[in-house]
Formats: sequence, C-alpha cells, structure tokens
Amino acid sequence: MKNKIIALSFLLASVLTVNAQQERVSKQLYASAYKIATDSKEDVNVRKAASFKVDAITYLNTRTLSALVDTTKQLSTKDIAHLNAQLDSMAYYMHEYVNLFTKEYARADKQKRKEQILKIFRDASINHPLYNDPDKNLVLVYFNSEDYLTQFSLDTDWIKALAEVKKKLAE
Repeated sequence: MKNKIIALSFLLASVLTVNAQQERVSKQLYASAYKIATDSKEDVNVRKAASFKVDAITYLNTRTLSALVDTTKQLSTKDIAHLNAQLDSMAYYMHEYVNLFTKEYARADKQKRKEQILKIFRDASINHPLYNDPDKNLVLVYFNSEDYLTQFSLDTDWIKALAEVKKKLAE
C-alpha cells in the first residue's frame, strides 16, 4: 500500500510539473505576435497583422477575465476550464484566420480578386460575433480602418468565421 501511495505521489507530481510547464496557447500566440509587432526590422504590413493579433488576443483575454471575475455568477471548475479552453481555441483560430487571409490576399494576382478576398474575410468576421459586444467603437476599430489589411471585428467567433471563409473560398 505504501508503494502505491509513493507511486501515485510521483505520478501526480509529474503531471503537475508538465501542466505548469505547458504555456497556454493564447499566451504563446500573444508573445509571438507581440515580438513581430514590435520588431522595427519587419515589414510594416507584417507588423500591422501582428498588431491585430495582439489586440484580438488582448480583447479575448479581457472578455475571459471579465467572465471569471463576474461576482454575479458562481463558476464551477468546469466553467472556468471551459472559459480558458474557449480563450485558447479562439486565439488559435483567430491566428489561423489571419494567416489564411494573408496567404490568400498575397496569392491574389488582380486587384479585383484582392477586394473579393478582403470582403469575404471582413463579412465573415462581422457576421459571427462571439460576445455581441455593444461597444462598437472598440470591436470595429480595425474593421473601420483602411490603414490595416486586417479589417476584421475583434468580437468574432473565429471558429465559425474560419469555417465560413473556407467554404466561400472553395466555391
């Protein structure tokens, strides 16, 4: 019995160590995007796309944190795990969304096709809100900015938006 307890203790300690060493997906993507956004040697459009990623992840983090500290709701550990998993999923799919947009936009050989691609991605981001945030000045800051190619809403369900653009690109 004593050996089983010792073995279980070592197993638990190793699992906790591995979990502590694994960084959250959202933090990894944020750190990577921030590094690019602040690198003056990078192309300005690459930096702008990275800045969008930084701001989108910051927005997702803020909304997740707001849900976690909401004192009107009693969150279970399962609810907290769900919110954290949603944060990581949304950050990952946003990253994939921006990368796919960048790839498709760069591949377009004519201005008309570039405009079509931008419209497909813009529309998908605005058509799939995640939080239905009433602060339109905040969530549409990039959407309404012609200075950035990433003219997407920050309040986006990136999983649904990515599915929509993939479907439309395949048509």
